Amino acid sequence: MSSIEPNKRVQKLRRVRSGNYFYRILLIPLLFGIIYLGIKIALPIVNQQKIEPNTAKAKITTIAQEPKQMTDIPNPYQAKYREKVNEIIKDSINDENIIESTVKEWTPNKTRQIEPHTVHYSHKSQDFYEMEEAVSNAISLTKEDYSVWHIEQGFDQQSIKVYVATNDLSYKYVVYLHWVVKEGWLPILVQEVNELKY
Repeated sequence: MSSIEPNKRVQKLRRVRSGNYFYRILLIPLLFGIIYLGIKIALPIVNQQKIEPNTAKAKITTIAQEPKQMTDIPNPYQAKYREKVNEIIKDSINDENIIESTVKEWTPNKTRQIEPHTVHYSHKSQDFYEMEEAVSNAISLTKEDYSVWHIEQGFDQQSIKVYVATNDLSYKYVVYLHWVVKEGWLPILVQEVNELKY
């Protein structure tokens, strides 16, 4: 009996091994075939989707512009104060403190004040707030970038000189403002200076 039992076990084990062997022989080529077919199918799709790098080509476009017509008609605000501005500049030509005088096409800053206008020098007044806006417009800086050092009357009752400096003190300006009735403060002249002398 002892010789029969191991024999049955051995036979059973051989059958299981031969079955596994059959599956191995069948599955290995099948796996290789599936992988091969997958590559054959996927490779043309990948090749079609290859993205060619775009080369940058400069586009040259020309726009014909008509030359700007120079007219003798100045900004109406500047025309009104031109004589006074020229007089101020002429008086300050020999002043070594003045680096540069600038006159631009400024317009009055909108006002919320009612007429008749009186100049208020208080830092808490609406007038002072509008003066700061006009100065910001004239020197192309925001209110946070500069400080007002001094304000004094200009050439008449409705004009003022505002002394300002950038916060780092690298630039100092004297800004001339004039009140335009029912419109607001108008910058008429900006002078960049070495020192604020008032």
